[in-house]
Amino acid sequence: MLTAHDRLDVSVGWVHSSEIFEIGPLLAGGELLLTTGLGLGGLDAGTRRHYVRDLAERGVAGLAFEIGRTFDAVPDEMLREGSSARLPIIELRRVLPFIEVCREANTAIVSGELAGLRLRSELDDALHRDLTGAGGVAGMLAHVATVTGRSVVLVGSGGALLAAHGVDDDRSAWRIVDSAVASAPVEVRGRDIARLVAGPGTAGAPGVPDDQVATLLSVAAGPLASALTRSGTRGSALGTRLVSELVAGRPIRRADLLSRMAGSGVPVSDSVVLVTVAAEAPDPRMAEAILSRVAASAGTVLATVDATVYALVAVTVSPTGDDPVERVAAAIAAAVDPSARITAVVGDGLHLGAVPSGLELSAAISGSLIRNAGRLDGATTRGGRSVFTGRELAVDAAVRTTDPAVRQELLELVGPLTAHDAVHSSRLIVTLETHLRHGCSATRSAEALHIGRQSLYQRLERIRGLLGFDPTSAAMYPSMLLALSTFRASDRLSDDRR
Repeated sequence: MLTAHDRLDVSVGWVHSSEIFEIGPLLAGGELLLTTGLGLGGLDAGTRRHYVRDLAERGVAGLAFEIGRTFDAVPDEMLREGSSARLPIIELRRVLPFIEVCREANTAIVSGELAGLRLRSELDDALHRDLTGAGGVAGMLAHVATVTGRSVVLVGSGGALLAAHGVDDDRSAWRIVDSAVASAPVEVRGRDIARLVAGPGTAGAPGVPDDQVATLLSVAAGPLASALTRSGTRGSALGTRLVSELVAGRPIRRADLLSRMAGSGVPVSDSVVLVTVAAEAPDPRMAEAILSRVAASAGTVLATVDATVYALVAVTVSPTGDDPVERVAAAIAAAVDPSARITAVVGDGLHLGAVPSGLELSAAISGSLIRNAGRLDGATTRGGRSVFTGRELAVDAAVRTTDPAVRQELLELVGPLTAHDAVHSSRLIVTLETHLRHGCSATRSAEALHIGRQSLYQRLERIRGLLGFDPTSAAMYPSMLLALSTFRASDRLSDDRR
């Protein structure tokens, strides 16, 4: 080696031999060029310097110059130019069969490239199988770790640890990130949603070179992006983890929360309102399917925690000023099969443009999701509907904290009706509640009860006689509604009413 000793690690893409002076334009870069200098013999020093400079500009990996045929030594002007252009020049001091060198070296190069292509193809096939399998992101990371021989970590664009393989805990995962030898961005629609990182190899363990690790991570980035944002009854994997953390009350920075939502395919802007939902069904997949249908018209992320399905629905503020909560409730109700035993509570609408920065947004979302779940029990005792808003169930939550003496007084207001229903198997308590909740409209109440208006009038007359007062009067209306909510919360409904 006569020049550019700091470039011994340059990759050689091909080995070629030529005696042509104007070989530069025929090269693509990365070649190791073998020559005896035959084409340089009758040229002046300036032309030979140009020859070396042209090879360097073409990106040639190096020039191997065999002496003894045309030159006794590599010309000084070529060495000076090689040093200046940082082109490695090798002096070959004995005769070498160039054709054998080219064949042996190029066979090794092609074999290595084929092995790398085969490895990338096998990884790509495995990851795409994972997309339709049950392994999810965790299974995909396991395949990447196996192929590269490295521990791998997936970090969200906001800096949150999303997943890892080959580490024992979060602290070990962050050590991998700090000592990373390669990484690749995970992009969705031109936006980085995560970063896939590979750590250093273990001493003595088989693994691919660092430069190939970077290529393999790039191969994995596309399938991982699809897995993180995949739609369906299970929703986005990235969104599922986010909702699970919110239900658990984990504080999440606003920037990180919004970034993870955007990575889950949920639109994020100051004009978006996040509406919280909690739902239950005999099989949680039924509720997941219902909320996934809502995702067709609005960005939605959901997760199932302890058989309750939680969701965040992103709704754009309407120019007409309609209520986002009612809009989401109507969309869910439209997607529910009337025969399905599903109950959903639609909670608060959080305007992203109005919530302060910091941890307040995640705290507000967590509180709303948990409140929704707590009100599902009260919602299941109300017949005829599947979808409720949290605000209409607030009275049920209030009666649980009411003074016991007051609760007893409220229960006594409807006591004559409950006693009559218990003896005669009638439905007077249901009739009164339905009538009050429909604004005392005879038409709507009769329709909800599936009876005629005349039958409704007869029941209302019987109710007034048993109570000794008119429960539909303006003065008694609030107290009677609260009494009915207290009765429902008292857990003394008959089995058929449940």
